[in-house]
Amino acid sequence: MKQKKNWLTGDGKCSSSTMGGLKSPDVEIHVMGSAMEVVLVTGLDCQFMFTEIIRMFREEGAEVVNASFSIQDNTVFHTLHSKLGETSAPEDEAARISEKLKKFVYSSVS
Repeated sequence: MKQKKNWLTGDGKCSSSTMGGLKSPDVEIHVMGSAMEVVLVTGLDCQFMFTEIIRMFREEGAEVVNASFSIQDNTVFHTLHSKLGETSAPEDEAARISEKLKKFVYSSVS
């Protein structure tokens, strides 16, 4: 009940336990020129991360062109495709966004 309450209130934390259907989040980031793909794998208790990552992209000026998720057993697979802003150095922008995303995902584990 406490985990459900935390998830519903969006306290920003996910369980690090793999017992009881809970899974620590993991993120993979792929950059191809001005395109960025993020694959986020979470447990059922971390679904708030999906919308938070979309918000981060928008804050950084990147356009989310496609976002989807699928659930298999107790694991949620989120995929986001984005187009980076029209900057002269997309590599720097990609590195900054990647670092911010990783920091958010891995600091969200309680």
